[in-house]
Amino acid sequence: MTDATASRTAPAPAPAPYIVPHHPLRDLLTGPVASIAFTVIAVVAVGLIWVGPRFLAFGNIGIMGAFLIVPLIVGACAGFALLSGVVDLSIGSMVGFSSALFALLLTLSWNPWAAAAVTLAACLCFGAINAIAIVGFGAEAIAATLGMLVALRGITWVLLGPQGAIFSFNPGLSDLVNQTLFGLPLFFLLAIVLTVIAAVVVTKTRFGRHVQAVGGDDKAASRAGIPVKRIRVAALLLSAFGAGLGGIFFTAQLGSAARATGFGLEFQVYAALMIGGYSILRGGVGNPIGGALGLLAVAGVSNLLDLKAISPYYVNIIVGLLLLAAVLLDRMRGGDAYE
Repeated sequence: MTDATASRTAPAPAPAPYIVPHHPLRDLLTGPVASIAFTVIAVVAVGLIWVGPRFLAFGNIGIMGAFLIVPLIVGACAGFALLSGVVDLSIGSMVGFSSALFALLLTLSWNPWAAAAVTLAACLCFGAINAIAIVGFGAEAIAATLGMLVALRGITWVLLGPQGAIFSFNPGLSDLVNQTLFGLPLFFLLAIVLTVIAAVVVTKTRFGRHVQAVGGDDKAASRAGIPVKRIRVAALLLSAFGAGLGGIFFTAQLGSAARATGFGLEFQVYAALMIGGYSILRGGVGNPIGGALGLLAVAGVSNLLDLKAISPYYVNIIVGLLLLAAVLLDRMRGGDAYE
């Protein structure tokens, strides 16, 4: 067979598949963030129908903003752990521990900034212990952080003493954290800025891309030269830092620390993050903007119940059902970690 004949009879090469170009804005508008945005709109609509214009009154929005400050801070940082493929269950207890330690140091006449620095350093140490157990020894993240949850809760109770509370009101600190801007809590606006910064880090920086790659497929990430262990350690330290910051703000805002501080916060935050598009079944999925909108939706539901004078215990029922729905939705999206 001649070369000319071979060229005539050889099958034509298959056309290259068309790849839809990546466009961040379009992905944001068509992905999970858009879905949760519509959910928030639905919550607002129900609020307007159920309780009327006072749901969107500036005073009520300010109340929701004050309630959201700590969850936004904790969620923005814990989201990095989720993106890296690690579920950190210790964040709620870390908030309680941070609140108690900060309050104790204030009662000992420490400078608030020094007390905050020591408290954050202690939280980072516990975050490092989580990282050593999970990354260094290969322990299951849920089991390791569950152990840390219990340990930190016990340490918190020891710090609080037999009374179960520490009162550490500091007028200057209270004035600082309760400032308002345009009628909204200043630190609520700063928490939103933190969320935007986290979103930029996730979507626009090398570190953010590495975190998503490690969570999506750590073996492929390792073959690509990404330092998988260092990325997961950094994500766990960020999670601990956010929880520590949240606990400090709790004490500064309320002027006290109690045994109930941070109790169950991990479930509220993770339920909201999953509603906002994160996944606990697989890493590499999620966006801080979606997580913040998920927290806003949960806060809106809680506020609706408050305005209608319905028992706050129903909030836990609703959050639990939302968490279950989010897990099922995540499963349908393709989560397969538990197969």
